[in-house]
Amino acid sequence: MTTDGLKTLRALAKIINESVDTLETAYTKAGQPLPPLDAPFDPSNPAEKVRDEPAVATAILNIMAATSQMAATVRAPAASVLDASQAFHLSACLRVASELNVVEILREGGSQGLNVKDIAAPSKADPALLARFLRLLATHNIFREVSPNVFANNRVSSALDKGKTSEALYANRPERLLGTNGVAALAEFFSEDIFKSSAWLADTILEPKEGQLPYNKAFGTDLPLYYYMQKPENLYRLQRFGLGMQGTAATESPDAIFTGFEWGSLPEGGVLIDVGGGNGFTALTIAQKHPKIKVIVQDLDVEGAKTLWKDSFPAHVEKNLVEFQAYDFFNPQPVKDADVFMLRYIAHNWNDGLFTKILKNLRDSAKPTTKLIIIEKILSLASAAPATDIPGAQKPSAPAPLLPNWGVGTAEFYLYDMAVHTMLGGGERTLAGFVDVLAAGGWKVTSVHHTTGSQLSHIVALPN
Repeated sequence: MTTDGLKTLRALAKIINESVDTLETAYTKAGQPLPPLDAPFDPSNPAEKVRDEPAVATAILNIMAATSQMAATVRAPAASVLDASQAFHLSACLRVASELNVVEILREGGSQGLNVKDIAAPSKADPALLARFLRLLATHNIFREVSPNVFANNRVSSALDKGKTSEALYANRPERLLGTNGVAALAEFFSEDIFKSSAWLADTILEPKEGQLPYNKAFGTDLPLYYYMQKPENLYRLQRFGLGMQGTAATESPDAIFTGFEWGSLPEGGVLIDVGGGNGFTALTIAQKHPKIKVIVQDLDVEGAKTLWKDSFPAHVEKNLVEFQAYDFFNPQPVKDADVFMLRYIAHNWNDGLFTKILKNLRDSAKPTTKLIIIEKILSLASAAPATDIPGAQKPSAPAPLLPNWGVGTAEFYLYDMAVHTMLGGGERTLAGFVDVLAAGGWKVTSVHHTTGSQLSHIVALPN
């Protein structure tokens, strides 16, 4: 059933106004101004914490969803479609800006901005062409053009700041991303590896070939992504990917990991296995708050984990409360006394058949009381969701006439879904999808915790 478009616009405008009122109340109560778009992002600014308040987070979703839906309602449909068909240019220009260290050069140049000739000088890039790249980004509120061909950082662009001098970044390219917060690494990974792979998405659908994914066609390899990245010539690519995965934490509240499963419920000496944990960053965060927990970090290569833990939490290393095991989770799980198996950003990497193999390996080594904690995004439907009797699983829905899943406000869910398909043939799952694949692997979902300040949920399961 359709409704009058003007009535919809009025309803959307009402949602926007009410949400702005919510923001104004929250920031006024906190004694903080809403950070302006034109000012660089400062993660230490106490005003940033206001966004983590549940009412504020909902208001932000409402504004994002309503403004996007309003624009889609009034704009010529063909213009919207054609813009979407060329959105890849935005990714390409963003990668150029990050690779050329534009954010850092502008940070050093000051709030007045720099002429594009000065921005281009360290890389010897064509200033006129670089200006066009930056202007496209500025048009999408990434960077700002202060005056003709003079650009400066803004709130969005400065999120890519690697925290180093531009001179240091250019002096040592192989290590330019080391020691950063991972956001630039993740953006470069998305705008190169995923971007190049997504160009082959339609080809692999129209002319499917067993075992061939968009990533395989883009990079000319028959190897799965994680094995391809282990090749010596791909060291920088592997390093960037690992740092990028750490950078996902920058999109979440630092306390989000503690607003789901109660890690303090583990007994003293309880064993937490970070399966496929990369450098063990998430487990390290948990152990720093709950130092009674013993952690085992498992991945194909754990050298990065050893370095991170030695530098960030040496006390746990010295007390032998952390171990590092080189392990392929398609093989039998070697640890038999785990209290918790944690899989963060693992499930979405694999299709149901392969993920079931991982789950069965964990189930075979589990105690009757072993908990499986899956930390992932749970896809909401773009329509009304069916009811569920799993404790904590029901998610709030956006107010009409917004899409029930908040549309563009939660676009990250669906972008990740496409990314993991192009890379690994996996994907994000709905709650029903998790229940089904866990049952196939010998586990039963017992509860779900939707964390505060994060789009991730903690799915808790016990051996079935």
